[in-house]
Amino acid sequence: MDAITNAVLSVDNPLVHEIGMILQEPVIYAVIVLALIVIGERRGKKQGKILVSIIVAALLILAAKHFMAVERPCADDGWCPEGYSFPSMHATVAFALMTGFLNKKSYGFYLLFALLVAFTRLNIGVHTFYDVAAALPVAMLSYYIAAEIFRRLDDG
Repeated sequence: MDAITNAVLSVDNPLVHEIGMILQEPVIYAVIVLALIVIGERRGKKQGKILVSIIVAALLILAAKHFMAVERPCADDGWCPEGYSFPSMHATVAFALMTGFLNKKSYGFYLLFALLVAFTRLNIGVHTFYDVAAALPVAMLSYYIAAEIFRRLDDG
């Protein structure tokens, strides 16, 4: 395993670990992300753009996971979520959410949220640094695709 993953994995903080386990739950994570969209952005069209970027990101990640088929670092441990590791779906969604707020004063909060999600994915041992690092460009591409979809809908 890489040095960054090992360093984050060695952080033995019960609160950080518990946050990571809470965010691991798909329904809880989805509710948090949706709430952050609604709380952070009042404009319905922009909310839609962020949501579309997350959907595009999820589709790209599912395809990448299928084709790459990288085993999770926890695969040999007693507890490990199902599915492949590369790239991280949780981190991609968090980075896509963050990207939607680049031009807002609240961007710092969304950046910290994305970094927290990425950190906890490493800390609970379900991803490597490369898994969460790959999430950022996928998220940025997803937001660009969503912006293009909305631009073409406005033009057409």
